[in-house]
Amino acid sequence: MDGLAKDRLDVTGEDVRSAMRRVPAAVTVVVIGGARPRGITIGSFVTVSLDPPLVSFNVQRSARIHDELEQAPRFAVHVLSGGQEEVSEIFADPDLSGAEQFARVEHHRDSDGVPVITGAIARFVCSVEAVYPAGDHSIILGRALELESSESGDALLYVNRSYRSLEG
Repeated sequence: MDGLAKDRLDVTGEDVRSAMRRVPAAVTVVVIGGARPRGITIGSFVTVSLDPPLVSFNVQRSARIHDELEQAPRFAVHVLSGGQEEVSEIFADPDLSGAEQFARVEHHRDSDGVPVITGAIARFVCSVEAVYPAGDHSIILGRALELESSESGDALLYVNRSYRSLEG
């Protein structure tokens, strides 16, 4: 392939990160409810299966939400819409408590107590189907139990260290 570096046997995590920065990803926020709601911005959300409806994403094991997410009876994945960059940044900040996160974001709670972020173009309510260790991350496999989706708007994208939308 023209323009690509030769294959190497000493690929580092930074090499992977640098290459993947150029691959657009939809920006999502995964949240858990309960007495101590918390969320995290994720860029690895994908559909795994349609029958049964399964989705997955990766979470760093050192993330504050990691252990609670594994044990949560339900969690929600919000696909952010163009213009929700600030929401993404709030949930990406590891220094904020869950209370501080939700104090800064318009939301309400569903009947199960899981936060619903206002303005997202889609929301998947899931149960944990399985968790797979993967290096310094875990792969969370979720079974979609409920789905809310907007008929308008486009997803917020993240590529090459900046937010983008299909509209501009």
